[in-house]
Amino acid sequence: MYSTENLNDQMKQFVELQQKSLEPLRIFGGLAVEAFEQMSRKNHAIAGDVVEFSVKQSGLALNGENVNETASAQMAESKAFAELMNQRSTEYVEMFNALGGKIRDASSEAAETFKAA
Repeated sequence: MYSTENLNDQMKQFVELQQKSLEPLRIFGGLAVEAFEQMSRKNHAIAGDVVEFSVKQSGLALNGENVNETASAQMAESKAFAELMNQRSTEYVEMFNALGGKIRDASSEAAETFKAA
């Protein structure tokens, strides 16, 4: 009976150690899912921006009264689109910086977990 209790305790300790050692993987997995979601949503938004810009540009070419008005309107739309893409690139940088901070924090936690084990 003593050996069975001892074996149960050892198995319990083994499972706890295993859970501790796998915790960093769970954290990094969660960060990967978060990064995938944010990137996918950002890429989807940009795809929508490109569609809107393309439709506007096509419509301007068809609806313009004279060449100068059409060219001027297309240039204005192009400038607005370029500004929007600059804003989107800033959003990407902010997203990557935030995710980088979370990864650094998770790495520190993982290192502490392994030191404690």
